[in-house]
Amino acid sequence: RRPLSRSIGADQQLHLVMAPAAVARMGILSAIPTEIARLRACVTDQIEYKRGECFSFTTGTLEGRPVVFGASGVGMVFAASAATTMISEFSATALIFTGVAGGLKPGQEIGDLVIGAEVINYDMDCRSFKYMWDPGYKLKLGETPFVPWAYVYQADPVMMELAQAAPPPPGNKILTGRIASGSKFCDTEAKAAMAVTHWPEIGNPDCCEMENAAVAQICRAYDVPYLSLRALSDLILGDAAADFNDFCERAADNLVPIVCFVVARAPIPDLAGTSVDLGNAMGAHPADRKPDPASSSS
Repeated sequence: RRPLSRSIGADQQLHLVMAPAAVARMGILSAIPTEIARLRACVTDQIEYKRGECFSFTTGTLEGRPVVFGASGVGMVFAASAATTMISEFSATALIFTGVAGGLKPGQEIGDLVIGAEVINYDMDCRSFKYMWDPGYKLKLGETPFVPWAYVYQADPVMMELAQAAPPPPGNKILTGRIASGSKFCDTEAKAAMAVTHWPEIGNPDCCEMENAAVAQICRAYDVPYLSLRALSDLILGDAAADFNDFCERAADNLVPIVCFVVARAPIPDLAGTSVDLGNAMGAHPADRKPDPASSSS
């Protein structure tokens, strides 16, 4: 194994191994550092913790509230891992995912904000699978088998209402709708093609991106209130890649006042009132589980 001290200073070595204080925090997660660069400047009392090769989490204070924030890396796997670590190790008892997305509806403008009332994973496609105890049931695009709640992930209503009440950024509007997540950067051609093959199957989402459904699913598994906030960096027309590169930072900056507005007012559940327990993730809502008749026949 490589030594921990290979290229880091003594203070960073300490942060690599030390555990944060067990304080209930609001978690704020993005995919890439650009999406939280302005937010970082608003957080005081920062302590950074390194985890593995990729992850960095920073605790601090925002709007007088304890927070932990970080950039997960692009994609569903990194996002799910970062959310799990943020919840289980850094005591995030509520979580906001913030960043940019590609618009999917006419009339949208770069910099507009989308509050994710609902999030769905368009990569999850088990439509050809059949339950042997219920072969007539047809799984939908986005629906995970064997976990009845793992389909459309709802925003926490209190956090969503706060985001809706926040002042919109100058020159842009705040929208509320459905966000689609998957492992594809959707350029203009892909968006047009998926308007036929995917979007009608998942409720015609308002924007698409590459992380939210993974984070929403983890939060649902751990019974952690969740909110998704996205700013549009590209639209259904134009060059999506060029627009992303040109407008990502400006669009993401539009989200910071909204994030601060929500953090200042949203309840942060205390640790004693949550099911943040690595051994209890899938058991957070046992009443929702639909038992397999075959497993109860013995």
